[in-house]
Amino acid sequence: MPSQTAPSYLEKWLYAIPPQPPRPRTKPMQVLALGMSRSGTESLRRALQILGYDHVYHGFDMTESHPMHWKEWALLGRRKYGCVGTSHKGDPHITRADFDNILGHSEAVTDQPCSIFATELIDAYPEAKVILNHRDVDSWYESITALILPHARGFWYNVLPWFQADMYWAVQYTIHCFNMHFYGDLERNGKWVYRQHSATIKGALADEPGRLLVWTVQDGWEPLCRFLGKPIPDEPFPAGNTLETTNRRYDKNMVKVGIAAARNFAICFLLTGVLASYFAGLFHRSQ
Repeated sequence: MPSQTAPSYLEKWLYAIPPQPPRPRTKPMQVLALGMSRSGTESLRRALQILGYDHVYHGFDMTESHPMHWKEWALLGRRKYGCVGTSHKGDPHITRADFDNILGHSEAVTDQPCSIFATELIDAYPEAKVILNHRDVDSWYESITALILPHARGFWYNVLPWFQADMYWAVQYTIHCFNMHFYGDLERNGKWVYRQHSATIKGALADEPGRLLVWTVQDGWEPLCRFLGKPIPDEPFPAGNTLETTNRRYDKNMVKVGIAAARNFAICFLLTGVLASYFAGLFHRSQ
C-alpha cells in the first residue's frame, strides 16, 4: 500500500466527501478526445464547445466541480489497476454506468483523467467518435513534466493532504491514476508511455478506421469539422493554455483547500503541543 494512502476506515470517516448529485444522461456521448494532457486538450475543448457540444469534460472539471471529482476518478483508478481495496483479477469491469456517474451530462471529453481510461471509454461509448490529439513527443514531455512534477513533491504533496479531504483525494488520484498510467515514474517513463498510449488507441480502433481521427492543433478546423460533420466556424481556431495559465486555473481552487489544510495542520500541531505539555507536566509532578 502506498504510504500516502490511509486505511479504508479513515477514508470513510476522516476523508469523506459528500456524494455527487445525480447526473442522468439526457444526450448521447458524441466525442472522445483521448490524447494526453498538454497535447492540445484545452484548445480542443474550446473548439468542441464552439461546434456546439455540451458539456465538454476536461481535467479542470475535477477541481472546478463542487464537490471536486478527485475521489470518483481515484476509485476508478484503483479498480483499473487493481490497487487498494480491490480484488479483481485482470478485469476491473468499468462500465458505461460508472462513467455516466461522473460524465453524465457531457457530450464530449478531452484531457486527463479521461485519457487514462481511453480503452474503457472507447468500449463504454461505442457510438462516440474518437480523436487522438497529439504533438511532438519531446515538446510534450518538456511541457508535461514542467506542469506535473513541481506539484508532486514537498510539504504541499506529502503533508498537507492528510489534513483536508479534497487534497487527500487529489493525491489518491495522482497515485492510483496518473502515476499508474506512467508505471510509477513520469520523468523516467513518460516518452515511451506517450507513444504506447497512441499505439493502444489506434490498435483499439483498427477495425473501425472511420471512427478515429488522428489530429494536431496545427491541423485546425478543416479535418476536425469534416470528421465530425460540422460546418467550419468563421473564427480562428482557439488557442490553448500556457503552463502559467494552466497553473493559475488549477491553483484558483486548490489553493483554497490548501489554506484549509494548512489551518487544520496548525490546529492539530497546536493541540498536540498543548497535550504534550500537559502530560509532560503530569509526568514531572509525579516524580
